[in-house]
Amino acid sequence: MKCLAAIITVLTVTLLATACGAENNVSSETIDSPYSSAAVGDVIQLGGLDWRVIDAQDNMVLVLSERILSHRRWHYEQRAITWGMSDMREYLNGPFFDDTFTEEEKAFIVPTTVINNINPWFGSAGYGLDTIDRVFLLSVEEVVQYFGDSGQLSYWAGRHMTSIPGPIMDEYNYARIATYIETDTASWWWLRTPGRFVNPREDASASVVSGAGDLIVYGIYLVTEGGVRPALWLRV
Repeated sequence: MKCLAAIITVLTVTLLATACGAENNVSSETIDSPYSSAAVGDVIQLGGLDWRVIDAQDNMVLVLSERILSHRRWHYEQRAITWGMSDMREYLNGPFFDDTFTEEEKAFIVPTTVINNINPWFGSAGYGLDTIDRVFLLSVEEVVQYFGDSGQLSYWAGRHMTSIPGPIMDEYNYARIATYIETDTASWWWLRTPGRFVNPREDASASVVSGAGDLIVYGIYLVTEGGVRPALWLRV
């Protein structure tokens, strides 16, 4: 009888622990989203920061940090490198994700397939490998899609320029300008699209948006300290 009582006690404790565990690990799918009313153009709070909604589709919204949150190198050394292998991607999906958002907020951040195309002006290798990211940088194509451009990008795409074109300057510059959160001054910010690789070691670069809002498709060297303006998809 003592053995039977002990077995019953163990089973009871196990069942209670399982039930409690289930309650503490509720999927975000069972919780009403606090972002359900978010619409394109809105600014929402996430991780104590302002994020602007720039797209909405399939019960998700794409948000971009309203400000430049920090300045970092795209990669720690100057060499040809993919977005998938970059220090920037590792930082955004590691320390930044872990330290910025609450556990509840993390449950609504959707891992997303990120398309990594070649540079549309130079044909510089984007190395073609798409990635699955919770947090990422925008591409050149996404900047054009969400902020607009005057057609210069599509005109030159695929022509494999051998000389450096000027920045894309047009009526959309103002919309592309971002300010650094700590100083409230305009600063340039990184994109994930590769820049112009003539000598892969010396000229490895990533495209950027300048402090004046120009789209710099030939890029800036990867070891330069540049603005970080993350993007992510939220379930709504």
